[in-house]
Amino acid sequence: MVIVAVAAAILAVGWHDGAWKYELTIGIPVSFVLTLLTGVVIHVFNLVPDQFPTTFYLWAWLIWFSLVVVVMGWGRAHWVLRTFSFIALAFCVLAAFTVINQNYEYYPTLNRLLGKDAANLTDLPALRTIRDQVRATHRLPDHGETVTVTIPPTESHFQTGPAFVYLPPAWFANPEPELPVIELIAGIPGEPSDWTRAGYADTTSTTFAEAHHGVAPILVIPDNNGNSQDTECSNSSQGNAETYLVKDVPAYLQRNFNAAIGPHSMAVAGLSDGGTCAVMLSLRNPKVFSTFASYSGYSSPTYLNDDEQQTITTLYGGSTAVYEAHNPVHLLSGARYVGMGGWFTAGQQDPQPLANTQQLARLARPTGMQVCLTTPPGGHDFQFWSDAFRDSLPWLSWRLGLTPPPKETTARCDPPIPGTR
Repeated sequence: MVIVAVAAAILAVGWHDGAWKYELTIGIPVSFVLTLLTGVVIHVFNLVPDQFPTTFYLWAWLIWFSLVVVVMGWGRAHWVLRTFSFIALAFCVLAAFTVINQNYEYYPTLNRLLGKDAANLTDLPALRTIRDQVRATHRLPDHGETVTVTIPPTESHFQTGPAFVYLPPAWFANPEPELPVIELIAGIPGEPSDWTRAGYADTTSTTFAEAHHGVAPILVIPDNNGNSQDTECSNSSQGNAETYLVKDVPAYLQRNFNAAIGPHSMAVAGLSDGGTCAVMLSLRNPKVFSTFASYSGYSSPTYLNDDEQQTITTLYGGSTAVYEAHNPVHLLSGARYVGMGGWFTAGQQDPQPLANTQQLARLARPTGMQVCLTTPPGGHDFQFWSDAFRDSLPWLSWRLGLTPPPKETTARCDPPIPGTR
């Protein structure tokens, strides 16, 4: 893709008719200015997430240059040059997209790019059909199923979009079991399908279930931002996101999927900004989420790319006290969380989340909770988060009382997991 883009951009210039003289002398500075404006717009309006690849701007320049060459040379160019111009423009756009995608692994395969959001995506009527088959044959399915649902904001009145629910094979058994739940929170920008399309949480859970006679926790992936760009999972000027995640979502899972939502029956986990959410939601609501996992999370809530004061103003009505009440650093300082458990992980090539993760783990240890920390090689991408969820799932399932404690773990846990090597 890169070779075709660069070659087509070179061939699109009018070398043989002398047009190159003004195409280069005008095209290069004009495209440079347009690239600078692109960068300003991207950063002013917070259009990109953390760890955005700077090499993107090289491709942005080439896109603008190709477009300028198309416009300038169109009237006198031969059809061959016009063709190369369009090829250059198309492949430069594709190359820019590829650079971004390689950085985040947002679309790991072609079928995920083309709309496959989960391994086995079905609907509610199909779930009933599968359950009827299981009751007739007394054989569990060999994989879990994922459905999209609309979770009504009964208490929160939070305007939100569809959620994803993964149901393991054991859910279809007769009598219907009460399975615990892991609530998964996406990052910013992000959407619920990130966890299944790019994070493979559903297939990871099915693999886990295969080793435990079809048993795994239910996964629910709600839309934690709704109509807002970023709620930080708080009740704020952006809506009552915390009430939605803590009350509406569990109640819906119990009512519609017979989920266990009592003490120690729910965990919350999140990636990137969702990791910050997971820590905050658990510390503020320990009776709902006694266990949490943060994958490359941050130490404090941050609205988009704003600083602390801007976040306080935008989300928390200018109140520092309200901000601190949602700040994991403040919530952990001098507090006690006996009986809770927190899993912290961040990649060695992900500097800020790595430092924030180590800070929160250090603050959490004196509180009385079990703290598991792991810092493997990796960056701020979905390959890392997919691996992180896979590594923590046995611990999460054990903490939820569903499966025995894992015999091995990638994390250093304090106090140790019973029987771990």
